[in-house]
Order: sequence, then structure tokens, then C-alpha cells
Amino acid sequence: MIKRYTPVALGLLLALSAGTAVAADKPYAPSNVTTTAQGELTTTQWQDPKRCKSCHPVQFEGWQGSMHSIAFIDPVFQAEWALGEKETNGATRNLCAGCHTPVGTITQTVSFDPSKGKHGGFETEGMAATGVSCDTCHTVSAHTMLDTPMLEHGNASIELTPGAKRGPLADSKSPMHKTVYSELHGKSEFCANCHNVFHPGSNFPIERTYDEWKYSPYAQNGVQCQDCHMVPVEVAIRVADEMKPVKELENHGLSGKAARSGKVVRDVVHNHSFVGGNAVIAPLLGVEGGEAHSAEAIKRLQSAASISTKVENGIGDLRTLHVTVHNNRAGHALPTSLTFIRQLWLEVVVRDANGNELLRSGTINADNELPEGTVIFQNKAVNANGEGPQHKPWEVYSFSEQNTIPPKGSRTANFAFNLPEGMAYSVETRLNYRSFSQGAATLLVGEKVRVPFVEMATEITSYNGAGDVVSTTTDVKAGLQPAK
Repeated sequence: MIKRYTPVALGLLLALSAGTAVAADKPYAPSNVTTTAQGELTTTQWQDPKRCKSCHPVQFEGWQGSMHSIAFIDPVFQAEWALGEKETNGATRNLCAGCHTPVGTITQTVSFDPSKGKHGGFETEGMAATGVSCDTCHTVSAHTMLDTPMLEHGNASIELTPGAKRGPLADSKSPMHKTVYSELHGKSEFCANCHNVFHPGSNFPIERTYDEWKYSPYAQNGVQCQDCHMVPVEVAIRVADEMKPVKELENHGLSGKAARSGKVVRDVVHNHSFVGGNAVIAPLLGVEGGEAHSAEAIKRLQSAASISTKVENGIGDLRTLHVTVHNNRAGHALPTSLTFIRQLWLEVVVRDANGNELLRSGTINADNELPEGTVIFQNKAVNANGEGPQHKPWEVYSFSEQNTIPPKGSRTANFAFNLPEGMAYSVETRLNYRSFSQGAATLLVGEKVRVPFVEMATEITSYNGAGDVVSTTTDVKAGLQPAK
């Protein structure tokens, strides 16, 4: 059950918002976004992504249909944002908008009217509605980490300077616009500014994807976020397996021109699809490129992890199944982002030679929910009064349990079942993922959305009566698995 916003947490959030709203270094509190532009700001100072398409068709094609491109119109986000707007008296508006429409935030063109808004209540104008677009990222001139309460990247800790386009190519020249070299654009710290999120009242990290990377083997080996999320999945697999940045891989196949009229062949031309684990929202919206991004997200999920199993004999007929989940290729935790909302779980079925079920766990029920007792790799959130589980970001005060899987790490779950001596049997183990539960979808967008899931990894093993392995299958089911 999702509860109302607690007075303690609300007080913290509103106090911080009110106390910093007029501060010169935090004009859009509680978001940390700022700008160097002077005078009255309008969305026309930033370019529509379609203007970039003529010279950068490959980059535009990658971005179109991505979660960045629908960051503002994502219906699940919009519905949650609207709920936060109502429950916190508007204190979450700039906090969410700072990352989902930075230009809308600094131009103060974001409005909320649930009776008129076609996206869930929030509207903005011009290119601000294109979410995290070309000009949003390529006009980032600095980060404002040192101005944040945590002295860490997060909550849109970026500075925007419209006009020149900034990027990681030191010798870039364009006949269409001024170009400026930016070392920041090639580092994970660039992504960190929105992929770390702190509750602005308590400073508790409710999303810490960047921090998960920062203390991982990937960071220690110089592998940046861009090395996995701005390349095709097949190249990202090599990056994770060889633990090298893309530029150090042999025959990566990504060389080419960064612009249609470019005169220099670059060693690496980055993909701009930024594919992660969300395979549902873009197809749901029917946006151009959405199906392709969904397919890539499924490929990425199915390359990220593996499972291994072992059956141990106990006293008499008792058997214990040990299932270990390995985070092989995600440079952050599994799951990441809002770890108290994401669902990564084990589905286990054990049958004897006659087909009788000896154990079943984690199979989605008729309500499209996970049954009680499911082994789920997820953090449990509580509010300021220690009540939980909480699923609203503005309610999260701390985590009472942490059960995500760190980069290159693993976690093991144990299952007990009884098996008559000498009986052959089979063990089916699946690792499944979805970005949010059916309950969350129903609360936010109603019954019309039935949330599917992705089968990330599978191991189906048959044993003979002596307990020896007869066969093992690891093929996963392709595509989104239908909801019940």
C-alpha cells in the first residue's frame, strides 16, 4: 500500500525549497540547474533537435525514440510527477523538471493544469518539450557539483550556456554553429549530474547510478558511462568483458565522420540512443524509433547478467537449491536508478520426473503481481517515520534493506524442496526484469497498461535419479513477455 506524504518529510522538502528558491547560485531550487544566459530567457535560444538532423542524421536517429527523447512526455513519469506536485504543494516541480526538461526549467515555461495537460498535467513550450535533446546536452558548459549540498553531482547539477555547441572533439569545426571543446562531455561526471538524485530535504541518495559506477571496477579501469551506453550492445559487451574503454578495443567498427559534411574520420563516432533497461515506454507511446529502442533494451538486459545453480542434499528427502545471480556487464548495480521501484526477481520451478511441482516461486499471478516470498533484488525504502515500503521518491528517507547486485558482483538465493530418493527431476530458474510493478502502473496510469517483463537469463537443468546433470539449457525467451 502506497501511503500519503508524511508531514516530517514534506516539511524538510518545503523548507529547503523555500529557503533556497531565491539564492543566486540556485535560482531553480530544489534543482541545481543554472544558466549563464542573461536577460529574459526563452526556449528559442535552444535549437529543436530536427535542426540537428540535417548534419547529424546518425546521431538524430539514435536519439529519436530514446528515453532521453521522451523524458518529458513519458506518461508514467508525468503521472508520478503530477502526484508529487499535488502531494508536496509544488515542491517537486523544479526537482523533476531540472533533469527531464532542463530548458523548460530555466525558462520557467513548465506549467501544471491536470484539466488541460495532454501529458498528465504538465506542459511546456517549443523544444523544451523534447526532453533531454541535442541542444540540452551540447550547451552544458559546466557542472555545479561544488554548489550542491552533498558536494557531489546530482539533481541536475549542470550549467547551460546557449549558443555554441560543446562536445568532446577538440578540433571540431562547423559551418552552422560555433563549436567549443568540452572535456566534461567525455566523462561519466557529465551523466552523473542527472543520474544521481538526492532527496533535497534529507540529502538521502534515492538514485545513485553514478556512485555505483564510481566505486566499481569499470571506473578503476577508465571505462566511462559513454563506453557502454553510447555504443551498440555488441560493443558494450566487449567493453565489459575486456574491461577497456571503446577507444582501446581492437576492430570496434565505430570509426567514421561525426557530421555528414565532416572532413575528418573519427576513431569513434558515438551512438546517441543511450539504451538502458526500459523496453516498455517508447513502444507504448508509439514514437518513431521506439520499437528499435525497445529491441535494443531487451538485448542489453539479456547480455547483462547470468545465473548458476547448484543442488545440495540435506537430511532425508530435503534438498537445497542455491541460485547465484552474476552482474556480468552492467557498470552499475542491478537494478539501478530508482532501485525501490525496479523489479529484478527470480522465478524458480522444480518438478519431479512425473511432472509434479515440488517448488514454485516468483511466478507472476493473475493480478500481474509478484507473489509473497518472491526473491527480488531491490532496495526497500522507508519514510521519515520508518514506515514502508515506500514507492514515491519524495517519500523516501532511507533504505531499510539493500539487495541490489554490484558491478561484477553476485548474490545467492536459497530454496528448499523435498525430493524422494532416486527420483529424477528438473529445475527451471529464470531472472526476470521490469521497470515498475503492475501496482505502480495502475496507480499512475490506470488499468489500461499491463506491464510486461523481460526474461534476462535462464537455466533449465534436468537431473537423473542419482542427482547427476543430464542436460542444461540457457536460451532466454526473445522479446517482452506478456503480462497476465
